[in-house]
Amino acid sequence: MRVTLKDIAAELGLSVTTVSRAITGQGRISPYTREQVLKKAQEMGYQPRPTWENGGRKSICIVFNARLQSLATDPFYGTVMVGVENECQKYGYKVFFQTISRSDDDSLWELHESGQLDGLILVGADVYPSVVIQAQEYGIPVVLVDNWHPDLDVDSIVTDNRGGIMRLVNYLVSQGHERIGFIGGPLSHRSLQERYDGYRAALRENGITRSREWCWLHTAPGPQVSQGQEGIEALLQRGMPVTAVITDNDSTAVGVLKGCELAGLNVPDDLSLVGFDNVELSEHSNPPLTTINIYKRRMGIMAARRLHELIGGKDADVPLRITLGTELIVRRSVKGLHDKP
Repeated sequence: MRVTLKDIAAELGLSVTTVSRAITGQGRISPYTREQVLKKAQEMGYQPRPTWENGGRKSICIVFNARLQSLATDPFYGTVMVGVENECQKYGYKVFFQTISRSDDDSLWELHESGQLDGLILVGADVYPSVVIQAQEYGIPVVLVDNWHPDLDVDSIVTDNRGGIMRLVNYLVSQGHERIGFIGGPLSHRSLQERYDGYRAALRENGITRSREWCWLHTAPGPQVSQGQEGIEALLQRGMPVTAVITDNDSTAVGVLKGCELAGLNVPDDLSLVGFDNVELSEHSNPPLTTINIYKRRMGIMAARRLHELIGGKDADVPLRITLGTELIVRRSVKGLHDKP
């Protein structure tokens, strides 16, 4: 059986990261510890497997939190992954997927030391920061998608969440709306926090004083359609203090539509509604949703392209945050209050 870094770490009572640093010569480690690790590795017959044993074909792992269950069926990330895979094919990369359910999951590092992992694309806000830190300690190139960390020097591909929501608010104001609500969250997700921040900033810029009664924010991840329905029910219990509602994603907006239907409200006659993301279902809802288009496939392409550059050592010394713009998609879910009956 092949000796792994984990085996050496167990023998010495050290962490896998420390053993990796000693063997690769990367990262801070005392000369004594390095000597002990190298000596033990030789005693145990450890042999690192180089990447070329994979037939010369580099392998890219797309990592996401197990909470998402499947990227293929996710209306947002599924499209992002199409972009990743299409771009990786151009470079001849083998692409595989891995879920992470614990911050101390070491399955990725076992793949790396066996020569089966050359780069990581970490998808979504739920990927543990420890994965980024460990990857960097192992010298594995990393790119984040739809997420960034202010305390980590890591490349990321994000969208202009704040600007996109501000465009929605400005559009609703142009249609005569001033009492504009917001349903979304959790704000622990950086992209959703940015959208909520954009909502508040745009109201201020339009001279609108926001009321807390206009907003409903859920505090934990969950089925977005159900949370949208729960959010509109909360606003209904407050006497529906708004004429329009912004949701921070289209799935939540579909839940709002369902809640309105159950309450006997018509969208847009009784309540205008807008979403965010422009996933496929937004075009086929009743009514079709006004929303913000995110260039999801392009995000995937840019992530794969940047990872290819990092693997080749291009501009690897400067972490980049690439922000893609957004597009307002106007459909039939908004009523102009200036319109004549």
